[in-house]
Amino acid sequence: MNRFSLIFLLFTLGACAHPYPGAVSPNPWTRAAEAGSETGIASQTALPTLLYVTDRAPAVGEGYGTDRSSSMAFGSLRIDVTNMSAAAYSGYMSGTDRSSRAPRYELADIVETVRFPGTPMPFSLQGGAMRRDRAAILADQTARRDFSRALSDELAARGTGKVVLFVHGFNNSFERGAFSLLELWAASGWDGLPVLFSWPTGEPNVLSYFGDTQDGEFSVFHLKETLRLIAANEDVDKVVLIAHSRGASIATTALRELLIESRGAGLSMLNTYRINTLILAAPDIDLGVMEQRLVAEMFGIGFGQIDVYLNRSDDALGVSGWLFGGVRFGSLGPEQLSAESRSVFQGVDSVHFILVDDARGEARHNHFRLHPGVLSDIAITMRTGAEPGDPERPLEHLDLNFWRINEGYTPRFAGDGAEE
Repeated sequence: MNRFSLIFLLFTLGACAHPYPGAVSPNPWTRAAEAGSETGIASQTALPTLLYVTDRAPAVGEGYGTDRSSSMAFGSLRIDVTNMSAAAYSGYMSGTDRSSRAPRYELADIVETVRFPGTPMPFSLQGGAMRRDRAAILADQTARRDFSRALSDELAARGTGKVVLFVHGFNNSFERGAFSLLELWAASGWDGLPVLFSWPTGEPNVLSYFGDTQDGEFSVFHLKETLRLIAANEDVDKVVLIAHSRGASIATTALRELLIESRGAGLSMLNTYRINTLILAAPDIDLGVMEQRLVAEMFGIGFGQIDVYLNRSDDALGVSGWLFGGVRFGSLGPEQLSAESRSVFQGVDSVHFILVDDARGEARHNHFRLHPGVLSDIAITMRTGAEPGDPERPLEHLDLNFWRINEGYTPRFAGDGAEE
C-alpha cells in the first residue's frame, strides 16, 4: 500500500466533519401476547435531560473540547431535536412513526455541577509513608458526596434504579456522544437514567487515530472512578454499560482491572458493580487481546450477560486491523476463534456474539444506531435484560455463542418487569 492510500484510509477512518447523521427508526417491537401488533413503549412531550461524566478539558466558550483534563466533570445536558416535535421524535425512535426524515440535533444546554480534583492528587513521603494532600482529599470527598446526591435525586425523580452508561468511540465530539446516547435511550422507551462517559477524542486530522488511542488509555482510570462512584450509590439496582468501537477497549480495560481488584478483595464483580448487561458494539480491540481479556481472565463471570455486535465487513475496523497488524474483535467471524476459545465457550453461555452481516455504508461500523435490527435489539435488551433466544429476542442461532441479526429482525415486548 502506498503513502497516498494510507493517508486516504486514515482520513476515512477518522473523518467526522460531516453533520451528525441521525439514527434510523428501529423496527417496532411486537407485543408477545398479541403477535403482529406494533407498540410504542413511551411518549414524551419534552425531551428529558441526560447526565454526563467527562475528562475532556473545557472548550473555549462553552462545553468540552478534544484535550485531556486531569479532573473529571459531572453535570447535565439537554438536547433539542430541531426538525420534529418531542412527541414525533419519541414515535420515530420507537419505530411506530416510520418517517423518511432522520432527526437533527442541537446541544441546547450544558450545566456542570461537580468538578473533581485533578489526578493524581498531590502527596508527599514522610517517614517512608505516603501522605496525600489534605485539601485535595477534602475536595474529593465533597465532590463524591455531591455526585452521589445528584445521582440519587435523578433516580428518584425518574422512578428507577437503573443506570445506562454509554462510552462513545473514536473521533466523537462531546456532542456526538450525547446524541448517540439520546438515540439509544429513546429507542428503549426512555428506560433508566442515561449517563454519558465522554473521553478526549475528536481532533480533526488524519493521524488523530494514534493520539486518540493514547487518550483512551488516559481515560481508563477516570472510567474506573465513574463505575466506582455509581456502584457506591445504594439507590442503583443495576447498570447497563454500552461501549462503541474504541470506547469498548477503554471499557473492557477498566472492567478487567476492576475484576482483578474485586477478586483480590474476595468480592463478587457482579454484586459489587451490578453491571447486569455489557454491550460492545463494533469493538476496536485486537482479537488476541480479546481472547486473553474475555476468555483467559474469565471476564464473562463478572456480568449478567455480554452482547458483542460484529460485522465482518466493517471498513473502519479493517483499517484499524491493517494499521495494528491484527484482526479486530468487532470484525470477528466464528471461524477465527481459536480452538481454546471455542472450547471455553461451549461451557460459557453468558457471552453472545451477534453477527450483523447485512449492514451497509456507514452502518457497517455504526450499526448500533444505523441498523434498524441492531438498534431495536439493543433497545429491548436495555429495557428487559433478555438474552438471545429468549422470547423477547428471537435471534437466529448459529454455532456455539454466535447469533445472527438482519434488518428485518423484530423483538417482542412482554411488558415491564421481564428481567426481574
